[in-house]
Amino acid sequence: MRLALLVTVALGCGDDARMMTAPDATSADAASADAPVACLPTMTLPVDLVHGAFPVSPDHPSAIVHVPANFDPTPPVDVVVYIHGFSNCITNVIGDVDTACTPGGAARSAFQLAAQLAASQRNAILVVPEVRYDQASGDPGALGTQDGLRALLEEALGHVAVPLADVGRVIVASHSGGYRAVAAMATIGGVPVDELWLFDSLYGETTRFDAYVNADLASFATLQPLRRFADIYSTSGGTLANSEAMADRAVTWVTADPSVLVDDRTTATWPDDVYHHGLLFKHSGLSHDGVARYYFERMLATSALRTSRCN
Repeated sequence: MRLALLVTVALGCGDDARMMTAPDATSADAASADAPVACLPTMTLPVDLVHGAFPVSPDHPSAIVHVPANFDPTPPVDVVVYIHGFSNCITNVIGDVDTACTPGGAARSAFQLAAQLAASQRNAILVVPEVRYDQASGDPGALGTQDGLRALLEEALGHVAVPLADVGRVIVASHSGGYRAVAAMATIGGVPVDELWLFDSLYGETTRFDAYVNADLASFATLQPLRRFADIYSTSGGTLANSEAMADRAVTWVTADPSVLVDDRTTATWPDDVYHHGLLFKHSGLSHDGVARYYFERMLATSALRTSRCN
């Protein structure tokens, strides 16, 4: 494997070796630090949605809306949408312990999404829509249609009294087979997507992912860019060839400012400053599931999402 970094970085010994601290609060946080805040307690709400990926089922919720502890609801409210992969369900992936989705079925991999959000210290609402429940399918359902993301967020956030007009930054992320849903949400979802993260998930839809990046290349420039695209892939997950090919294409997109792109084909651990570039391609030595279990928190902690004044 080779290391092709288009910026100069200092790397550690392995991408699962350590956890790193979150960056300081943004200047917007500091400027409003003295304003009164009605802090909210943690909430994990299973909800049924007309505008979920698929029709409401009596067997499982359409989505889970998770509000972290000591949440600051002062607008703008940031939102993270996460799509799970094959043969899983939202009640399992948000939790800490592998459990069966279908009664009597096999235990499925948990991804500690709520715990990772808490560890990141970011002030964001996590929305986890159900796609194909406990099936080996990447069918995005209504999330793959025009304005599907807008309809999902309008209804889901209504359960925590957050109007879409109050939403600030929006991040969409997928693990494994969730790539079809996030490709559509980022390009035709009807809501501007500030960051798009693929966790061993680049199996296809490359035209849409290319289009997402090229729609506004300037927004990926500078440290702490306005937008980020991250593709983190494993050796054996089936995404390596597509990931390296997209990184090769990206080189030709950023000739005016090569520092936008980090293409790391080693499995070394990144310090925080590397994450603050706009286009991130990272080969991981972790397992297919381990990629999402580790890097979701890392991407959150190094994002431009706000911190809470309630902590």
